[in-house]
Order: sequence, then C-alpha cells, then structure tokens
Amino acid sequence: MATVRVFVPTHRRARLLERAIASLRAQTFPDWVCEVHNDAPDDDGPARLVARLGDARITHRPHARNLGATATFNLIFQATPEPFYSMLEDDNWWEPDFLSSMLAAVEGHADVTVAWANMRVWQEEPDGSFRDTGGLVHPYAAGEPPRLVPWGQPAQMCGAKHSNSALLIRSRAHQGFTTPDVPVAMVEMFRERLFAHPLLFVPRPLAHFSRTLQTARSRSPSEWATLETMLVATFLKHARFDRVRLGEIWADARAVRPPKTTALLLASFVEPACRPLRDWARPNDWLRLGRGVVRRPHLLCRVLRSRRRHPGWWDFLDRATAARFAEQRGQP
Repeated sequence: MATVRVFVPTHRRARLLERAIASLRAQTFPDWVCEVHNDAPDDDGPARLVARLGDARITHRPHARNLGATATFNLIFQATPEPFYSMLEDDNWWEPDFLSSMLAAVEGHADVTVAWANMRVWQEEPDGSFRDTGGLVHPYAAGEPPRLVPWGQPAQMCGAKHSNSALLIRSRAHQGFTTPDVPVAMVEMFRERLFAHPLLFVPRPLAHFSRTLQTARSRSPSEWATLETMLVATFLKHARFDRVRLGEIWADARAVRPPKTTALLLASFVEPACRPLRDWARPNDWLRLGRGVVRRPHLLCRVLRSRRRHPGWWDFLDRATAARFAEQRGQP
C-alpha cells in the first residue's frame, strides 16, 4: 500500500492536466498512487494521457456523467486505505518536494488531520501562457516554520484558511468531508467547517495556484451575498463573543476593502442570535447597506429568504459550526 493517494479532478483541460501530472511525477517522494477523475465523459483526452504515460501508479477514473466540481470533490474527500490523501486540481501544480515536505511537517503532529501549504499565484494570459504575479496566498518570511491554526480565526467567519490543491489529509476510518451541493467558489468555506482543528499550516510556498481565464465559479452577486451571510451568521451565532470581541469584529470589517459591514448587518436580520450586532453599526454602515439595496433590491429579498430557500445549506453550516466551537471549548 502506498503512503499517499492523490486525486486529480479534471474537466476538459488537457494541457493543464498534463502540467499537473508532470509535477506529481516529479515528486521526490515516490510512494504515491493517483486517481485522475475525468468529469467529461465524452472526452478521452485524460484516458489517452494516462495510457501514454504508462505509469502504473496512475489510474483513470471516468465519471459516467458530468457531476460538476462540488460533487466531484465529495467523491474525493473521503477516507482512503492509504494513511494520507491529497488533491491536485488540474489547473494547479506542485513543487517537487511538496509531498516530502508536507509529510515531514505532519510527522510530529499525530493529532492533526488537515495540513496545507502556501501557494504562489499565477495569472493566465490571453495567449494561454501563465505569468507569475509575484504574489502568495499567504505572506511568507524565509525560514518561517509550520504552525498550528486553531478554529475561530477571523478569516473563517466568511472564508477559509486552507487551499484545495495544497492539502495533505490524514485518512481516518469512517471519516468523510461531504458538503452540500453549493457553488464551487464556496466549497472550501463549507468544507473547512467539517475539519477537526487545529489545522497545520506550512508557510513555505510548495504549490502553485492558477487564476485561469475560464472558470466554473459563479459571479452572481446575490448567490455570493446569500452564502456569505449564512457563513457570517452561523459563525457569530455559535462564537458567543463578548462585547469587546464583537467591537473588534466590526473594526476588522470596516478595515478591509471592500468593507464587510454589510455582511454583518445582513446576518443580524437572518439569525436572531446576531441581532446585537446592530448595536455597533454606524450611520455609514447603514448607508452602505442602503446603497446596495437601491442598486440590487432583489438581492436583499433573496438574502432575507435564504434560510427558507436553502435549508440544507443553513442546517449544514449550523451543525458544523456548532461542532467546531464545541471542539474548541473542549465540549463533547
């Protein structure tokens, strides 16, 4: 049995898939097996690539029908016979020592289930080439050691800390991280609420993240606002922050660009436990919300009805978030 099972989901990206698999085969740690999950049943490109490579560690897993990104990820984030598993999306790639470095990082942390590494950010150009933006997903100082990340970070209120294609997960029996069928742009935020904490972050950039010109990610403002409001509301409902901490949340929300104050106010309307948030709202915060409503009046209606329209999304976040905060407090 191999040490790591690597899943490579792909959908009609032959050139990028070849780059991703090349980075896998270049790993200095060779004890891995790989499943290429082809979510385009009528595309034989991935099968031909796997056959041409002739690497016994790599198998082709065609889907009988197109599942979409979120359902494909749900196939992947399940316990495996191997001690560890990882996912490499077809448009991203790894440094040669990604697996060896990640395995070394988790060696002294037997209780850690999920570890992830920093990523360099690349931008696809119109001619199909990729430009190094010089940016990283997280800031990095040379020599910075791995660190544990407990639950309840400000970024987890309406986002996620981990990155899909820079993960190493310790496989545990009967463990699964299945999310509802949410838009793929939000799947990391939902799944992170299932992860046992603390997480382990490796600050060194060991992977590469591509901003591609074509994407399956939704650009619907109402969809994004609905999901963001649910994330904020369920987080703050179960956080039980005192007044000092809530004041800090408001200060942080005003400091980012664009400000997140509208999400706080919308959460106060969606979840009764969040109504005290309004005590910190300033006139400018209400004005910003009002301007948004005037520009997109339908958006407010959809957000306010979000719990009725998407009860599965809400129930998932409510249960998972409550479990994370109970875990943090040492409750069974």
